[in-house]
Amino acid sequence: MTKNILKIMFICTLLAASACTISDSSPNTERGGAGGAATEGNGSGQAADPFHPLGKMNPPIEVTAVRQANPWKFEDGETIEKNGWTEIYEQELGIKLKYLWISDQYAQKMNVTMVSGKLPDILPVDGTQLKQLAEADMLEDLSEALEKYGSPELKEILSKDKGVALDSATFNNKLLALPFLGSYTDTAPLLWIRTDWLAKLGLPEPQSFADVLDIAYAFVERDPDGNNMKDTFGLAVYRDLWSDLFSLDGFFNSYHAYPKSWIQDANGMPVYGSIQPEVRQALTKLNELYRSGILDEDFGIKDVYKVGEAVNNGKIGMTFSTHWLPNYLLSGKERDSKMEWKPFPLLSIDDQIAKPRANYSIRIYYAVRKGMEHPEAVVKMMNAQIHDWGEKYPVTRIGANNGIDKWTYALILNNNPTQNLDAHHHIMKALTENDETALSKDPGELRVYNSIRKYLANGDLAGWGAYNIFGPAGSQSVYAKYKEDNTFMMSEFIGSPTATMVAKGVILDRLELETFTKIIVGESPIEAFDVFVDNWKKLGGDQMTKEVAEAIRE
Repeated sequence: MTKNILKIMFICTLLAASACTISDSSPNTERGGAGGAATEGNGSGQAADPFHPLGKMNPPIEVTAVRQANPWKFEDGETIEKNGWTEIYEQELGIKLKYLWISDQYAQKMNVTMVSGKLPDILPVDGTQLKQLAEADMLEDLSEALEKYGSPELKEILSKDKGVALDSATFNNKLLALPFLGSYTDTAPLLWIRTDWLAKLGLPEPQSFADVLDIAYAFVERDPDGNNMKDTFGLAVYRDLWSDLFSLDGFFNSYHAYPKSWIQDANGMPVYGSIQPEVRQALTKLNELYRSGILDEDFGIKDVYKVGEAVNNGKIGMTFSTHWLPNYLLSGKERDSKMEWKPFPLLSIDDQIAKPRANYSIRIYYAVRKGMEHPEAVVKMMNAQIHDWGEKYPVTRIGANNGIDKWTYALILNNNPTQNLDAHHHIMKALTENDETALSKDPGELRVYNSIRKYLANGDLAGWGAYNIFGPAGSQSVYAKYKEDNTFMMSEFIGSPTATMVAKGVILDRLELETFTKIIVGESPIEAFDVFVDNWKKLGGDQMTKEVAEAIRE
């Protein structure tokens, strides 16, 4: 959970943390006020109507909550207990928020709290905890509260994934939590290549996966950094193999392989992607690349930060990463002004389309303890988070100011899951027509638009990342093409882990990572993959597959 929240904080810098508050993380730029109603806060009519989505509770109520500690920064007079968001809750909604505890060991402390049975009114929980609480009958049904009090904007956001997230929070026809959605488009891998190296070596942009491999070899053998040393690598990979950055997801997807995902087999049944025969073929090629020096021989011990250093230091020219990579590479651009990266759609090893893996993303669930007198409070707080409060609570008060991400003070978050893609279209229209009225009300879009204009006008590197994400050939333009062509390979399973996932998941994940890594570096022959498949099934995989099929049927 900590990892997700920190990622959300980092990603919000794409558009602007302001939007994150007002209307996900993640660089979805996670979220702004693009979908919120442009009002000046509660008018007297809605304030007097407790049944309005933003109506004030009458009489006012106090709710208790717990939350994950973050490295918050505050302006004078503000604390996590007293800030713009707690003021909105209390003054606009009639909800006084009281934290029972705030911990940087959130998962462990929440587990202890659950065992004690003494729950706060509002509980931010992960999928496993949600399922445990649901099975213990400790949560309130939010179905009626969402239907009666959910704002049109909130209901629209929660429907953008075709109801998948709400389904994952529903047990026995009871909605037991509100999901905080991320963007499924933003989870898909892209092929990023240093185009300045392509130009230096006289290489064209890739049109096939064979071209991708040729480029990888050229980046090792033809001295793209010009130092007369063989000290560069063709493809960035880090020790955990799967992530937003420096991952092998896109490589496997080019082979029509989908590790870590649940996909449909030819009979329409869910199967685990990591044990399919296409994975074997991709592993064979990766071992070949490793033996040829295309991969760093020490990738198996390097974390994402060490690999990032190598990329920023100009030692690696290709990576499979998601859309926000340019923000991570700004220090490299500052170090070498000639450095240029461009995203490409995945290319296939054959005449079939390479479909990028994408996951419906749920960052966290907001549950309510069973018996809470006013469960609609959590719905109203989420309504407030995606509402445009106008001048009454300006961006500097609840969004971002002086480098402080005030949106992170809000207890309840949510996000328009297509925010970044929408922003790309708006920003492109504004740039093309030189007309900022094409932008939405999300203040983050204006920030990105202005930073791109400065970059194009005078080379201001503060806008380099934004240009390569939201610009005409940026990562969001590739996502737009993915979406237009409907090429995403969506995972068939989302939501709370099954019983066997909880019991055996860590063991099976470790077995998978160790097997794949040993095959890639040549410590094990490719036949070790077949042994892994058999062991995975025997150690709980077959049972897990049955549980996934049952969960999907339900």
